[in-house]
Amino acid sequence: MADAPPPDDTAGHRARLRQRLLDGGGDALQDYELVEYLLALAIPRRDTKPLAKALLREFGGIGGVLTADADALARVKGMGDTSIAAIKIAHAAAIRLLKAETQDKPVLANWQALLDYLRADMAHHGIERFRVLHLNT
Repeated sequence: MADAPPPDDTAGHRARLRQRLLDGGGDALQDYELVEYLLALAIPRRDTKPLAKALLREFGGIGGVLTADADALARVKGMGDTSIAAIKIAHAAAIRLLKAETQDKPVLANWQALLDYLRADMAHHGIERFRVLHLNT
């Protein structure tokens, strides 16, 4: 009689990731774990750690993953429409959060908020972008 395969600990692993996130916030997880858990929500029946690590390698970090366009994400083996949408919604939420900090305020009254927003919006794109800031005295 052959030995039974070891039990799948995917659910236990995800529960531990979730608990670390809830107890310690985003800083309690490494970048690959954040991407892994995000992908696990989109791909519930698959180990997403290898895919998360592949994405981080391909795009040079979490910023590159979040700002990658859908076509580039689709070229990574294992990425489908649902997982691409999960990455893009996380990016959209991050940008919206940064925009909310500057909305209804004079943006240049806080240089750090402006720099944070511009870095998040522009820093990781493969195509060069620029912004024009209209300043007065």
